[in-house]
Parts: sequence; structure tokens; C-alpha cells
Amino acid sequence: DAAVPNVVRHLMRIQDYLWLAEDGMKMQGYNGSQCWDTSFAIQAYEEAGLLDEFPLVTSRAWAFFERTQILSTETSQSSPAYQYESALNRDKYYRHLSQGGWPFSTSAHGWPISDCTGEGLKASLALLQHSATIKEGLKSEKLLPLSEVRLQDAADVCLSFQNEDGGFATYENNRGFGWYEMLNPSEVFGDIMIDYSYVECSMATLTALADFHRHDPTYRGPEIKHAIVKGRNFLKSIQRPDGSWYGSWACCFCYGCWFGIEGLMKTGEKFDSPSIKRACDFLISHQRKNGGWGEDFTSCYDKDYASKGMDAYGDEGSGVVNTAWALLALSAAKCDNKDAIKRGVMYLMKRQLPSGDFPQEGIAGVFNRACGITYTAYRNVFPLWALGRCTATYGDILMEKL
Repeated sequence: DAAVPNVVRHLMRIQDYLWLAEDGMKMQGYNGSQCWDTSFAIQAYEEAGLLDEFPLVTSRAWAFFERTQILSTETSQSSPAYQYESALNRDKYYRHLSQGGWPFSTSAHGWPISDCTGEGLKASLALLQHSATIKEGLKSEKLLPLSEVRLQDAADVCLSFQNEDGGFATYENNRGFGWYEMLNPSEVFGDIMIDYSYVECSMATLTALADFHRHDPTYRGPEIKHAIVKGRNFLKSIQRPDGSWYGSWACCFCYGCWFGIEGLMKTGEKFDSPSIKRACDFLISHQRKNGGWGEDFTSCYDKDYASKGMDAYGDEGSGVVNTAWALLALSAAKCDNKDAIKRGVMYLMKRQLPSGDFPQEGIAGVFNRACGITYTAYRNVFPLWALGRCTATYGDILMEKL
């Protein structure tokens, strides 16, 4: 009955979930991926040294993070949702800690997620520490602050997501057993009956805790240090014998290796660690003749690197997003194979369009092994990030002839 107020309110939000992409209309599982994409974009800008090149963008991103942090603003704390944040109601309704987290999309989404909280915290700290635009905006009170208490709330949420195995799940801690999957009623999604620890969620949360600890070493310092050591051991424990990590939220091994290597390096692993060397060797072994890297959806459900790369929707089997992920991983590890790095960088530069855009290629994201997710921002965010990091890491060496 379209006259019922609740139905009217639902109908008003349908447009939030419809999105017209290059290849047609899409129905989204969320009302977007705004917070996720913005977090990565800001970190890309920071490593490329561009935070203050576009002050309006930087200021608007800060304002977005400030108002999007879950149950942390005056507006959100005056909403009915805030009453469910009490310890009594969380216990009664089996709800995870929410206040201080960041969501996948907007404040309307409202669910804290470990990796979204981690990436949101890292991006906020990057802006706070490295942007003159933000420092001036806060000093002049043109921008609303993210108080130390709110940053501590975010660290609390990050810590709360750690599982007994040392890893981090998505929306909640692991609360059950693997055999529950025998009861999985879905025809599309795998591994959905309980929440598992993932390399991506673990890296995002651990590196956020490491960044926060450098920012404020006095707040829950021993607990954060313990969580980081435990998490680093988890990342090493799930590395595959070939040196790779399986990526559960994108296609696939290039993504997993970036998270695995970055998670280890930023939590204290040595550059000459066998785990780092094996991961770099794995990536180098999959670089294609044109200098890029590429995978398609088959990597996700076969759990094996796509033998033909991104065959259908890439460039001779390579793709800009996979290439960027591989370069981010290798440069984080300070890989000494300079020729491989140069070839990858030249590939990205060659693929950039005259407008500055990069081409939209095959689907890059995935949920639960079998549901493809189109992230159109990835094609620009990750190449920018990779080029910025490689330039900072290798400098003029990249301009030398192969």
C-alpha cells in the first residue's frame, strides 16, 4: 500500500540503490561505496603529495569523514538509533560496537565495518597530519574537528573486531563454526553463515591501529601493540605456499598480495623477511609481457590465479587496477627488481587517456566469491596511488631506459 508512511519512505530510497554505469543499469547492494572510495582516494593523494593541490577537495573530504563517523555527531546521537548503542541493548540485540566506526557508504548506511573503519581512520589521520589546508581550516574553525575522543572511539572499534586467531572479520567477530556453511541457503554467496578473518580486513585494521598508535601512543598502548603482533602473525599464517594471499573482496591475488605485504610491512615485518620475498616473487612471476598485471573473476571462484589474466575486458591480459595493486605491494616491500617496477609504471602511463582518466575495464570487486562488484573509482584512484608511491620509493630510477 503506497499510502502507508513506511512504504512511502522506502520508495523514496530506491533511487539510492540504482546506478547507471557504462555498461547499463545496476542495482547496488548498498547505497554506494562513498566512504570506502574516499578513504582510498585521500590516501592516494597523500602519497602522491597532492593533498594541498586541491584544497576544496581536501576540505570536503574532511567534512565528509567528520559527518559520516557512526553515531559520533550531534545529529546522529539525537536519532533513535543511538539508544541501541548502550551496552545493555547491544547485548540484548547481539549488536557489535558501532560508535566511532566508519561505514561502507554514508552515515545513512550506519553499519561499522572493520576495514571501512580502518581506512577511514587512516585517511582522517593523513588529512590531520599532512594537509596544511585541513590544519588551517581547523584553526580558523571553518572545519569541524574530529576530536581526540572520536579518534579513540575509532581505535576502540578497530580493537573490538579482532578474532581469537589474530585476524579481523568484517561486521562482527567470529561467532560460530565452519560447518554452519552446510546450512547456507544462498545460491550466489559463499562463506556467509559466520564472519571470518580476512587478509584485507586484517591489514586495514592493523595498519590503522599502527597509525593511530604513532599519533597517540598513550591510549591503550599495550593493547594495541599486542593486537598488532597477534595480527601480523595471523597474516603470515594465512599466506599460501606460493607466497600469495587470496583476496576475498576483489579480483583477487594482486589485491590480496597488496594487503598482505602492506599489512606486514606497516606492522614491523623486515624487508628481508621470507614472507615478503615469497610474496614479491609471486607477483613478479605473474607480470605480463606488456608490463602489467591482470586477473578476472575466475581467480575468485577457482581460487587460482587466472591463467589468461584479464583476458576479456583488459589489455592483452593486463588491467590498470590489477597493475596498480601489484605496484603498491612491490613498492611497499621496496622490491629490488627495478625493471619490473619500471615496466609496470610505464604500462600505467601508457594506459592513461588524454583526459587524465583511465579506461574502465573488467569488474574489479567481488563479494563472497561469486558476486561481482563494479568500483568505477578504482580505475583512477589506484593508478594514482601506485604512481605516487613508486615515484616516492624509486625516484629518478623510473625514468631510466629499460
